[in-house]
Amino acid sequence: MMLRAIKKPFSTKTTRLGSTRWLEAQLDDLTSKIIRHHEQICFNIGCTETQGLQCGHLLERRHRAIRWDITPDGNCHSQCSKHNQEHEGKPELYRESFIKRFGQAAYDELEYRSRSKEKITPIELEAKYLEYKELWNQLRKAA
Repeated sequence: MMLRAIKKPFSTKTTRLGSTRWLEAQLDDLTSKIIRHHEQICFNIGCTETQGLQCGHLLERRHRAIRWDITPDGNCHSQCSKHNQEHEGKPELYRESFIKRFGQAAYDELEYRSRSKEKITPIELEAKYLEYKELWNQLRKAA
């Protein structure tokens, strides 16, 4: 008789308030809200979708130097769910829309910043979190 290993479920452990993971999750949420507030239509050229927008990342989220980039020619933009999912298999669609809007030089600069070896410290994460939280509160009040 062969015994099978029992699979452990994914951890249900909550992240500690103020921890690096907690700050990253909060920044992801605030970035998404801020981006969708500024861009209320899908970023991809030719798409007019305005409902169910998501925060799409031109270059992967693993690039922490640009993961929370909310500048107009930055890494994050509103995308409809179709284009955000399509981007996984066909990144050239999002890249082409970006280059048409901001130019090849802006894309090259973004790609250069994505390869930065500079570490983001917990203090810098917390400062960015507080900055984005204040910005989001101001945007909500103005709306």
